[in-house]
Amino acid sequence: MKSFFANICGCTLCHEVIEELSPFRERINLDVVDISLKENVKFLRLYRHDIPVIFLNGHWISEHRLNKNLFLRKLEEIEENR
Repeated sequence: MKSFFANICGCTLCHEVIEELSPFRERINLDVVDISLKENVKFLRLYRHDIPVIFLNGHWISEHRLNKNLFLRKLEEIEENR
């Protein structure tokens, strides 16, 4: 399970991270939360200046840009523990 908090409209960094994550679509369930939507206002308050924010199974991975090394390390830990 993966959560990705973003402002989809007009966020270049968000689109870049989505592209970087595309090779892992077979291994993760990507849950994109658009913080610009009214129902996600709590996430807007939390992450307004830090998007995109990436969590993997509830663990913070990175913000602004994908920390690929940490992401891969955590993904492998999760897959080993299944």
